[in-house]
Amino acid sequence: MAKFQIVVAILLAVAAGSSSLNAQAQSSLTVTVTDKNGQPLPQAVVSVVHANEGNADKTTKVAVMDQVNRLFDPFVLVIKQGDTVAFPNSDNIRHQVYSFSQTKPFELPLYSNIEAPELRFEQAGVVVLGCNIHDHMKAYIYVSPYAVSEITDAQGQVTVPAATELSVWYPGLGDQPTDALAVRVKPGQTQLNVQLPVTQQGQNPPPPSALQQRFNRLKNNN
Repeated sequence: MAKFQIVVAILLAVAAGSSSLNAQAQSSLTVTVTDKNGQPLPQAVVSVVHANEGNADKTTKVAVMDQVNRLFDPFVLVIKQGDTVAFPNSDNIRHQVYSFSQTKPFELPLYSNIEAPELRFEQAGVVVLGCNIHDHMKAYIYVSPYAVSEITDAQGQVTVPAATELSVWYPGLGDQPTDALAVRVKPGQTQLNVQLPVTQQGQNPPPPSALQQRFNRLKNNN
C-alpha cells in the first residue's frame, strides 16, 4: 500500500510539473518580425498594449546612447517615460547631437569623449537623433508609453508576456515617426509572425576620404 501511495505521489508531482510548464509556455508569446521581403527585422519594438501596470518596473533608469566609429550605438534605444539617457562619445572626434522631434527637442553642444551629457525623457513618443557634424548619423529613442516594450534580436525575434494586442514599431512604418502597427493575438497563441511593409534601416557612413585611407594605412603599418 505504501509503495502504491509513493507511485501515485510521483505521478501527481510529474503531472503538476507538466501543467506548470504548459502554463508557463502559454503565459509568454514569441514574436518574429520580418520586413516586406520576408527577411528577419532586428531592432523592431514590440509592446504589449494591455500589460499589467501593477507588475511594471516603476524605477527610472539611465540608458546609454553611445557614439562609436561615427555611428550612434544602438540604432534603436527603448526606454520608458521618466528614464534618463546618457550620451557618451567613444570616438576621438567631437559630435553635436540634436533632435527636432516634438517628443524631446534638444541640442547638445560639441563635446569630446571626456563628457557624457544626460537628458531625461518625460514624454512618450519617438525621438529621432542626428549629428550636426556627420549627416549619416541617425538613430531613434523609443520612449514607451507601455508597461512592456521589448526589441527584436538579430533573428527578428522577441518574447513578451501573453497578450491580446501588440503594438509593433519600426522606423519609417508610417508618415509620422510614432506610427506603429496594431496586431491582434488569438487566445492561447504562443507564436506570432508579423510582417512589416518596410526594409531594414541603418546608418550608412560614407567611404573614408583619401586622407583618411592614408592615415589608416600608416596606422596599420605601425
